[in-house]
Amino acid sequence: MSKLAVRGLIIVALTYLAAVATFLLGGAPGMVAVFLGGTYSLTALAALLFSRGLLEFVVGVDREIAFFVVLKRVTDPLLALFDPVTPGFLLPFAASLYSAFLLFFFKVFLFGDAFLGLPPLFIVVTAAVLTFFA
Repeated sequence: MSKLAVRGLIIVALTYLAAVATFLLGGAPGMVAVFLGGTYSLTALAALLFSRGLLEFVVGVDREIAFFVVLKRVTDPLLALFDPVTPGFLLPFAASLYSAFLLFFFKVFLFGDAFLGLPPLFIVVTAAVLTFFA
């Protein structure tokens, strides 16, 4: 795993810990803070990747706008994290959008989605596997 991908893992972990701490300081119960912190942190990171993809599509990849340069620095480690599963034929903006989709799907898989009313899918998958082997 590259150093950039490790930085991506650190960004995901720190964002998650900051979100959980925020909910705990706000008075949310522990399990609620764990699920909402995961939901909010992974959604925020997916939104950053989605924003980068849209900006790369509209503005172009090689522009040196200050906001875009900062956005690239934050999202480059996240793109490196998903690089092993990203198809090589995608254009840079599409790779950002693809990574945003994967991050959002990962969020739904781990923490569910309150807006759509989806339970955490890992609970459903675990129950199905345990039922199959029981």
